Order: sequence, then structure tokens, then C-alpha cells
Amino acid sequence: MAKLLVCIDGSNYADNLCAHAAWVAKYINAEIDLLHVLRCPSDYEAPTDHTGVMGLEARSQLLDELTKVDEQRGRLDQEKGKIILEHGAKILKDLGVETVNLIHRRGSLVETIQEFEDSVEIIFMGKRGEHAKKESIFLGSNLEKVARSIHKPLFIASSVVRPIKRFLIAYDGKNSVHKAIDYIIQHPLLKKDLECHILAVEREKGDIATSEAEQTLRNAGFTPILKTEQSQQIDQAISSYVVENEIDLLITGAYSHSRVRSLLLGSTTASLIKACKVPLLLFR
Repeated sequence: MAKLLVCIDGSNYADNLCAHAAWVAKYINAEIDLLHVLRCPSDYEAPTDHTGVMGLEARSQLLDELTKVDEQRGRLDQEKGKIILEHGAKILKDLGVETVNLIHRRGSLVETIQEFEDSVEIIFMGKRGEHAKKESIFLGSNLEKVARSIHKPLFIASSVVRPIKRFLIAYDGKNSVHKAIDYIIQHPLLKKDLECHILAVEREKGDIATSEAEQTLRNAGFTPILKTEQSQQIDQAISSYVVENEIDLLITGAYSHSRVRSLLLGSTTASLIKACKVPLLLFR
């Protein structure tokens, strides 16, 4: 039986993550691993130890009190994580998911996801974590790390949940988007009667060949609507198309450029994640 990995925390995206995952689980007949990862104990520690300027007795007493505070915080985090997992499991069960496995870990989120990656079909995350403001222009601190470290499809939940009737493939001719198309035609997630769009945003006319991708989708039973545009602002062109055509799911390749280029110049993928109000399915 197929399996999905849903990474959940106390963010505003948690309920939507569960709703999106339940929809996918229904169409591919999957069970769900619901994962919550606590921070490492070292994340609680103060960056600088100022106790050396204190007397021995006072220093010892303060360290004892700090230890008790850390232990209490750890217990509270454990209890909070348990509540988050139980809440997510209830949503999934109410939405018809029969098998939900609760996984509670402490450590690195990226390393934990990598541990489970080989056993799951799709990995689910929200755009931002629980400590980010909903209106923030920044993505979650773990999202890019995860996107760069895994090779399974990454489903990024949006702040809006609605039935998926139209999906858009942002086509750039790269290997990652061909991987996405192969996945679409080989898996039952996206039904043939859904409205399928392909958008190629060229920097110069004719620099992206779309005929092969279009024909592959037609041969698989889809009826793609193909659009080619010229723009230097690829992310803006795609996000505008999503709005104008009421797209419900955006499918794209993730991070085609090198890490250094993305850090210095920004990433089209990151811009799309921030700009689009619909869920994204990313492939590397």
C-alpha cells in the first residue's frame, strides 16, 4: 500500500496539510505517516554562558534552575507535539483516511524526512512553520532545506483548500519537469477529466520546445491547454496565469539553478511558492 509523509507542526497550515493529504490518499489509496519533529535540546540553550562572572554558589544554583526549566520546556514540547499529532490524526480520520501512523521525533527535520523518504510516495509540508507570521513574505526556514535534500515529490500546502479541478504544469524543458510529467501519467493522482494546462515562459521566442510534453500528455489521455509567453519575470508570468485561469494546483520543477545562484539572485521556485495562493507539487 502506498504511503504519504505529512510533516505537521502548530502552524496555520497544519489543518490544510491534512486536508490536502487526505485528498491525495483517497486517489492513490495510501496510508499516512503523520510526523512531528521536536527541536534538539541544544536549540534551547543560550548562545553565551554568562555564569562565569558569578560566584560559585550562585552559579551552581542558577544552573540547577536552568536545568529544571529546560526539562520542563522539554516535557511541555512533548505534550504539545502529542496534541498536534492527535489533532491532525482526527482531521485525517474525519476525511476518510483509514490508516494514520503517528511519528514523534526529536532532532533535525531534514534528516528525519530523509530517513523516511524511500518508503513514501509524496512528502507534505506547509509554506511556513508555526513561528512565522501568516502574512510573512519569507518561507519557512526548513522548506528550502527539505526541497533541496529529497528526491520524492514535495507537496506544499497553501492557505486555501478547494477542490482541484484545474492543474498547471510550469514547463521549462528541464529534467525535473519531465520527471513531473512522467509521474502524472504513471500515477492515478490527477484524473484524465481534470483541466490540464501547460505554460512555457520563454526569455526569448522559441527557446522552449513544448511539443513532446504536449504529445506525451495527450497519449496518456489528457487534453492539455498549451500557452507560451515571453517574459523575463518568469515567476510573475506563472503566478498571473494561475490567478487568471483559476488554477487549483501548480506543478513545477524545483531549483533548477545552483544553490549559490539561488542564494545570490533569488529563485523562481521560491518566488512561485510565495506568490501563488494554491498548493504546489515540486519535483527535483
